[in-house]
Amino acid sequence: MYNPNDPNDRDSGDQETASGEKYDANDWTAAIRTELREQFGGVLFGKNYRPVFALVQTSDKQAIVRINDVGPLKPGRIIDLNERTMRYFDPTLRLGLIDDVRVTPLAGHDWVLGPVVDDQPVNVASRVDQ
Repeated sequence: MYNPNDPNDRDSGDQETASGEKYDANDWTAAIRTELREQFGGVLFGKNYRPVFALVQTSDKQAIVRINDVGPLKPGRIIDLNERTMRYFDPTLRLGLIDDVRVTPLAGHDWVLGPVVDDQPVNVASRVDQ
């Protein structure tokens, strides 16, 4: 987890994300390692930013997040979740890290953020069709 609003999180960077928006602890967002940028469709900076999404999975939970930041991250990490997303996977925030996490880039721009229900990621288009 990263949170630049937390004075104890010295490794999180500043409050402005690569997308140009301010970090929001209540959104469903995450940062990926800089060298993974191309695998996620090229997380661009500022006015060139376009939404990039990923499915984050553990053995018992799944959520769709918007990748709005990149960074060097701590060794061994591929993704840093914002506070809300981390609380979904670890409500107590005691783990600090999620073991065996899988992160899958999602094509398109209209994904519904948050927990995945019934193991089926939902995009806005499929929700409208139902």
